[in-house]
Amino acid sequence: MEEEEGESRDWAGMQSDALSTIFGKLDAADLLTGAGQVCHAWRRLADSDTTLWRRVEMTHDGDVLEAGAMACAAVDRAAGTMEAFWADTFVTDLLLRYIADRSFSLKSLKISFCDKVSDKGLAEAINLLPQLEELDISFCSLYGNFCELVDKSRSQLKCFRLNERWADFHKRFDATYERMEIDPEASWIANSMPRLQVLQLIGSEITNDGLMAILDHCPHLESLDIRMCYNLQIDDAMKSKCARIRNLKLPHDSISDFKYWAYVDSEDYSEDYSGSDFEVDMHDDLLDVVMDDDDADADGEFNYVDDYDDVGSESAMYDDVDDT
Repeated sequence: MEEEEGESRDWAGMQSDALSTIFGKLDAADLLTGAGQVCHAWRRLADSDTTLWRRVEMTHDGDVLEAGAMACAAVDRAAGTMEAFWADTFVTDLLLRYIADRSFSLKSLKISFCDKVSDKGLAEAINLLPQLEELDISFCSLYGNFCELVDKSRSQLKCFRLNERWADFHKRFDATYERMEIDPEASWIANSMPRLQVLQLIGSEITNDGLMAILDHCPHLESLDIRMCYNLQIDDAMKSKCARIRNLKLPHDSISDFKYWAYVDSEDYSEDYSGSDFEVDMHDDLLDVVMDDDDADADGEFNYVDDYDDVGSESAMYDDVDDT
């Protein structure tokens, strides 16, 4: 019995269907840096089975350039079949363009806390994704101008989330800022998303006119989340307009069930929830991620341009594994 327990297993001999099931439960980083490097057989499966890369979810917890390179490698392995890409903190304009150029089947794009994504870069990526149905942009410090740059023919979106901290708007704009009667996001949504079913605009500066326009032009809207949208006045006319919405969350409703509730401006909700120790820790972690200083930028360490001009070298950093 002891000899049997001490025998080494032939991991390379595992059936490919069993391996695929196991690999399918791992995230992209684990596949690229762990399981996919165990042996030649595992590496071959991780490289060749495009179904493993149809949905890629990545959380940055290390070197930003390495995270970007792993994302490129995942896109390459998907070979045009990627349907969902979700990531936080490390996404840039260049990475978005790399994804958009090689992922024509992408249906879902979610990015959060990505302050290296610009309005122009995001709009260009969206314009290259003809099958995109779900777009989730949370706390990326955008100004709303990307809406004006998106091709109006991109009418296939069914789910759109654009979340910000209410306080951030007022830090960004000074007293000379004049709000449009219908804000850019609302105008874009109303004029280009006739199939929209789910809309989340937490912390938005949307106005009553803007929301009315959305409700008038999005007949399939079933879920509307406008929490912390303090420019809105929910009067009788607005209540009547929203009566058809099955899932409705209003400006002053609790934010406690929101994934990033600890990051948004909590001053207005201090009486609604006190927060457990775990929640407080999560809040601190989120702030650490978002408030990291920009010394790397100043030193030129965060620069995808040179590397992405030679994309092969980016993804190739995961192709040098010794096949055993």
